[in-house]
Amino acid sequence: MNLLITDTRELAWLRVSGADAETFLQGQLSNDVRRLSAGQAQLSSYNSPKGRMLAVLHLVRSGDDILIELPRAIADATLARLKMFVLRAKVAIAPADDLDALALIGDDAPAMMPFFKLPVPAAPLQCLRDEARGLTVVRRLGRLTRFTVLGPREAIAALRAQIPEAMREPEGLLWRRADIDCGIPVVLPETRDHFVAQMANLDLLGGISFDKGCYTGQEIVARLHYLGQLKRRLFTARIDGPAPAPGTAVHAAGETQAVGEIVDAVPAGDGAVASLVLQLGALEAALRVGETGASLTLTSAAPAA
Repeated sequence: MNLLITDTRELAWLRVSGADAETFLQGQLSNDVRRLSAGQAQLSSYNSPKGRMLAVLHLVRSGDDILIELPRAIADATLARLKMFVLRAKVAIAPADDLDALALIGDDAPAMMPFFKLPVPAAPLQCLRDEARGLTVVRRLGRLTRFTVLGPREAIAALRAQIPEAMREPEGLLWRRADIDCGIPVVLPETRDHFVAQMANLDLLGGISFDKGCYTGQEIVARLHYLGQLKRRLFTARIDGPAPAPGTAVHAAGETQAVGEIVDAVPAGDGAVASLVLQLGALEAALRVGETGASLTLTSAAPAA
């Protein structure tokens, strides 16, 4: 059966609540938060004033609250920075410690959802609710069939207990691998404030609104969109060597100046798979990774602008 179920242990959730929650986030994030609904999740970025990403976020509505999914490694820093700008707004932002999540990955996932008594969202980022258990099922972006199931810890624990042993993925790298394979960007501590959102393909993934008005970093993002010439994009690759750390430089063979930077990488077989932001002028070059000199072969074509 083509289905694996894994814990999302490397992800964390923040809860944004209060009368001004939507308005506050509208002034902070790259996407149009007004279009976020109970039935549709949203991809967005949180940027520095320089227009470079501090976090890539997934947003889900939960009643009057807005839930934010992000890597656990940057959750505390992101929370602290968001809270700096609350000022007099009627907003509370806090870790959603009452929540837990599971991820289902594989072509057989939709057929197995009735076994777990879960609804099956059909479209990317569509959300469907199991009101009785307080669960939200989100279909994720990308070519792989995968879902996030989010809800109260006790409900997720009960769901976890139903998982057949053969479907469990214990290593915890499956979700990161799926994001890499699907070209979904991530910001980790090593790459905070490194990339403008378009470099990570957020414009191609629906993560930027160009008509929503002002938000932090908007001037830089809009200038690149309307006036600039984008010279870097996110690609996926196979590495003939160990998984490099995020932020590791990528070089063209024989050159000392970096032409790219690793976004994320995980072991795969006798090598690794990775996402990277790469200069478009280096697409035909022989590429090497950091000090190891491991060869890097692109596995995704140049995205259509």
